[in-house]
Amino acid sequence: MPRNHLYLFLLIAVPVIAFSQVRVIKPIKTHPTTTNLGIGVGAANSVVFLARNTTERNNALGITTSLVYGSSKLLRVSLEYTHYGSINIAPTWYNVKANTIEANLHVMYRSKGNLYFFPLCGISYNVFKGYFTGKDDYLNLTSLYPRNQIVTTRWLGFNAGVGLEYAIKKFVMCGGFKMRVGVSEGKNGINILDVCYTAGVRYNLVVPSLYNLFRGTKNRYFIDRHGNL
Repeated sequence: MPRNHLYLFLLIAVPVIAFSQVRVIKPIKTHPTTTNLGIGVGAANSVVFLARNTTERNNALGITTSLVYGSSKLLRVSLEYTHYGSINIAPTWYNVKANTIEANLHVMYRSKGNLYFFPLCGISYNVFKGYFTGKDDYLNLTSLYPRNQIVTTRWLGFNAGVGLEYAIKKFVMCGGFKMRVGVSEGKNGINILDVCYTAGVRYNLVVPSLYNLFRGTKNRYFIDRHGNL
């Protein structure tokens, strides 16, 4: 090769090699296409409204149903409804009935085998209904409600608690403890208004994950190179 040609080749090749970037092949990220949808039923034990129900051993028993969406790897969400049987908080309240609907976020931790532990937090909408006599009214609720009338109170609560569960194939045995914080009437302060224990069983169904649902939506409107849907 003539010397001039060699110089020209080096003049072109050296900068190209020097400034060329080495392509790094990154591992492909995979996302789960399916997850669990748990359908559950169980029992609940609650003081219903702690500021009003100061009587010992006077908890209300109820039936709770739940939907739990997500795997047990890290995060999942739950939607629960609980209906309590009637109790008396004598002599101030009689025939008290209550129910709660709530949504919670679970942070999952796996122990040995199929045993799981999770702290939880969320919000709840609570209803307290009962016959108000006005007797021994230390909260001064007679300034808000008439005596000897049925009174319905609705309040928003912020939940915090823990849960424990054990999975046997598609069945899950579960239990939990929750406290609800809200505004107490009469005293107008933020207090713990409910303490609740639950126990029950769930059955897990396999359903599409959120990633798969969103991907399916994108694919539905995907336009190929030729402009066809």
